[in-house]
Amino acid sequence: MSISLIISFLLLLVIIVTAIQNSMPLDFKFFTWNLQLSITALIVYSSILGGAIVAILTLPKLGKKSLHERRMNKEILKLKEERQRPAINNSTVN
Repeated sequence: MSISLIISFLLLLVIIVTAIQNSMPLDFKFFTWNLQLSITALIVYSSILGGAIVAILTLPKLGKKSLHERRMNKEILKLKEERQRPAINNSTVN
């Protein structure tokens, strides 16, 4: 977790430095849209859009992992209870 956080921070730092160093205006054409914006804004908006796409595509996997973890925790609790029951029953029989 911490390694991915460090890598993300370093990538963000590279994006910010690149955006600050390239702040000239740019004519941006996308299909029928014609925009004039700075390269800085284009880099920042593209980075935000890319991050949002990655986050959205990662959500199903995270949800599945969370559900699996819940099931495993329930199973662990069930097995712990089953393990303790015979010990209690054997001590009362003797």
